[in-house]
Amino acid sequence: MIKCGTDLIRVQRIKKACSRLGEPFLRRIWTEKEIEDCMPDGVLSDRAAASLAARFAAKEAIAKALGTGIGQSGIQWTHIWVEKIDSGAPVPRLTGAALTYFINLGGTDIALSISHENEYAQAFCVICHTQADQRDALTHITTKD
Repeated sequence: MIKCGTDLIRVQRIKKACSRLGEPFLRRIWTEKEIEDCMPDGVLSDRAAASLAARFAAKEAIAKALGTGIGQSGIQWTHIWVEKIDSGAPVPRLTGAALTYFINLGGTDIALSISHENEYAQAFCVICHTQADQRDALTHITTKD
């Protein structure tokens, strides 16, 4: 079984929120490592804002693929984060309630793709899992009267 999620966000929305709300907003949404990766010099440049926006979109896409969204089932923003490995590929990481939900779903793998260009950042996530949810199966069935 698979579940998917996607998200698209305007980079300026994240840049304005970070500028307006500051450090408390950064720490509520992104992990310390994500902030360091996106803002190595501590400056909210256009590139840093694009990177933060892409990770925001990734968190949303993963939460949608889990079927919970952020805030549901106790999942917080920092329970989902993106690690950038040496090849540059984004690797999704889960902890806390997000990890618990993934395990209970019978999660076996997560694939994530993120991108940003000019004013937009986007992410797409696919979760492979073993739990068959009857409600999911029924949404794909149509009948004729």
